[in-house]
Amino acid sequence: MKKVQRIDSAFEVLRVLLGIVIAYALCLVIIVMVTGPSGARDAIYNFAIGPFTSKRRFAQVLSRMCPYMLIGCGMCFVYASGRFSVVSEGIINIAPIPILYVIFCTGFGTVVMAGQPKIVNQLIIVVSCALVGGLVSMIPAFGREKLGANEMVTSTIVNFVCLYLALWVVRGYMADRGNSFLCTPNYPANMRFTRYWGNTNLSEGIWVAIIGVIVACVIFYRTRLGVEIRITGANPSFAKYAGINTSITPFMGQVLGGIFAGVAGAVEVFGAYDQYQLSMLTNIGFDGLIIAVMAKKQPVFVPLTAFVLAYIRTAAAVLNTNTNIPIELVTMLQAVIIFFVAAEEFLGKSRQKAIIKASRENQ
Repeated sequence: MKKVQRIDSAFEVLRVLLGIVIAYALCLVIIVMVTGPSGARDAIYNFAIGPFTSKRRFAQVLSRMCPYMLIGCGMCFVYASGRFSVVSEGIINIAPIPILYVIFCTGFGTVVMAGQPKIVNQLIIVVSCALVGGLVSMIPAFGREKLGANEMVTSTIVNFVCLYLALWVVRGYMADRGNSFLCTPNYPANMRFTRYWGNTNLSEGIWVAIIGVIVACVIFYRTRLGVEIRITGANPSFAKYAGINTSITPFMGQVLGGIFAGVAGAVEVFGAYDQYQLSMLTNIGFDGLIIAVMAKKQPVFVPLTAFVLAYIRTAAAVLNTNTNIPIELVTMLQAVIIFFVAAEEFLGKSRQKAIIKASRENQ
């Protein structure tokens, strides 16, 4: 039995890796076709090697990867519970707003937090954003589990509510009128994540992301809640007859997804920027869904898939900067990756033969 499980896991990993390799190869072929033989060499170099050619570009890859890791883990809980809530997108915008209000508009921020060590303030920021993310995620979760409302529709609406509510609060209470665009004043030095490598976008948030992945793996694989979420998502009828509450468990899966999205919002807003300046949906939440699909709902694979998506997005930007190839190329690349990773029958026959062979050997 264990041998069969190992074979099944190996094929899942192989399917993800082959999907990435095939999509990458197809993308290179298209680059050659678009640029022609004369410009193909430079275009391929910019796409394949470009993100690694400078410290700033590689820092951009790692910076993008941080929120991807967190939100990808969160979407694994949502996806594994059998739900399709995409409220993580709006949580990125709204989660930092309460703590920003405290920092800029109350005495607690200017008196208490100003004198605290940076690590204490960072902990307050992360916990606050996590709580807001969890509370916001309860809206579509409650609608689905108690009222029967479609969580995808509800969460899409909530995303825009979060966006415009955040903009209203920033514009009305925290806006820095000295800037030509809508933003808050700069964060105090001890209320943000310090940047590495000469003030690149890479910040201390990377350690929060790593800790987040470890926590997600522990919950997902080593706790009763994680097991119940996986069972409920895989077979709701079996879960019900096994005594699992098939209403509360998916609800908790969505709330966990919101908590991780809130932490991702903290890392993004307080790590990549000097002030809050999000004026539209960031698309990070939807990217989290892509990462969860690529990782096959397994948080242990999320760092790999998060790195891949961060890499190809940065590579597309480098390619667009140095050639006439549009940045939308990355959309095609991720579509091909999802096609191969999500296709259940991709390598299906080979996996079935390997499992049958292993089963016969055990008889």
